Amino acid sequence: MAIIDRMKLFPSKYNYHFKVNGKYTLINNFLTGALDFIDSKTWESVLGKRYDDVDAGPLSNLIERGYLYENPENEQKLFKSLFARYSVKAFNRPVRFVLCPAYACNLACVYCFEKDLPENPNKYMSEEMFPMALKAMKSISKNNSKEIKMIELFGGEPLLPGTRVMVDKTLKFAEKEGSRVNIITNGVMAGDFIDILRPAKSIIDMLQITVDGPRAVHDSRRKFRSGKGSFALISKSIDLLLENDISTNVRINLDNQNIDSLNGLYEYVEKKGWLSHPYFRMQPSLITDHQSLEYNDVIIPEERLLEKLISIYDCNPELEKAFGYYIFKPLRHLLDLLNGAPNISPSFFNCESNLIELNILCPDGYIYVCPESIGNTREAIGRFSPSVQFFEEKMDTWRKRNIFSMEKCTTCKFSPICGGGCLYSSIQIYGDYKHPVCGRFQEVLDVFLKNRGEKILKRYIGSNG
Repeated sequence: MAIIDRMKLFPSKYNYHFKVNGKYTLINNFLTGALDFIDSKTWESVLGKRYDDVDAGPLSNLIERGYLYENPENEQKLFKSLFARYSVKAFNRPVRFVLCPAYACNLACVYCFEKDLPENPNKYMSEEMFPMALKAMKSISKNNSKEIKMIELFGGEPLLPGTRVMVDKTLKFAEKEGSRVNIITNGVMAGDFIDILRPAKSIIDMLQITVDGPRAVHDSRRKFRSGKGSFALISKSIDLLLENDISTNVRINLDNQNIDSLNGLYEYVEKKGWLSHPYFRMQPSLITDHQSLEYNDVIIPEERLLEKLISIYDCNPELEKAFGYYIFKPLRHLLDLLNGAPNISPSFFNCESNLIELNILCPDGYIYVCPESIGNTREAIGRFSPSVQFFEEKMDTWRKRNIFSMEKCTTCKFSPICGGGCLYSSIQIYGDYKHPVCGRFQEVLDVFLKNRGEKILKRYIGSNG
């Protein structure tokens, strides 16, 4: 073992720790992906830089695992190397296509982030424009990934009487191109499209349909403009989809207003027999406000929502088993490590939009890269009508925003797994893309480990002898 100069040790900038109990502390390095349980007294000595109090074996292991460095420049070299490798790999991923046949929607959900779209004059993609969209997908794919791997139907609402012909042609186009298909729909009219969906079910990965709770709760949130609820129609649609073995994913948009009804929805789904169907999945998702940093009675800080979710799980352990905690970004990283997933590495970017991975083709003839930006032509990255044209300056806005381009991110321990937050939020809140939009990673991790740390520790120690 090499001699360690204890006077020249430096702690990593990317260390997170939580004292589970008097004996053990969980430590996680967000750059290397290392996760360990360490003797609490040993870690307290490390935090106090009392390295002489730490035995040579544990100290050497902390250096090897990236919690300590004998030269701080080595960490920055590692950071830049990992970032460069990730960037090459990420920017070479195949592009994905999102087709919005309509900006129109038949619902008026209370939390919709597309509230302005119904007023957009481009309600539906025109008969002249739709073939241009299909042609553009082939052209863009040829210039990038050589094949169209995924087409997602999105909106507005993609399943409307006025989109029927376009949906049918898109499914046939996808089958011919060897592409998979996802459909993001409110589900109100999904049952009316069974005759179109059934022949294409082998290429449909899923229809995602949002159900926000039992009937009364759902109908108070996801309703028609008349005020009538949509629960009954959506439930009927799901029945028909599953009867035809068409993959159906139910998304539950959670906030402080409906989280207490999670068990009621689960009981309904169980009673319907959907849970046992091989083509059915259900997963919660967090409602976020990308236009403000403020909180209200509905959208509350994530750690408070997590506390409520844990209390629900304590009373209903079957829900914890069914849903887990993957809706919280920092917990996805932690749980993947704890569950032994190989090659966990930093993501460096906030989402696929920074990688120009999405090409969203919309009824106004423009191409967007972020689903929340559609209809806002100032943020379009190109257009496909009358021909394909990309706006390089706008694309660079997305590509070049990373944790190196924002000073605050360079000193943040969470930056390797946060990526600086949502670029579109930065535009909406600050008027430009240069500001990080920070998540509540510290608070979420602390609340989770305060409530589940002992349970995780027992499992971890048991699985490691």
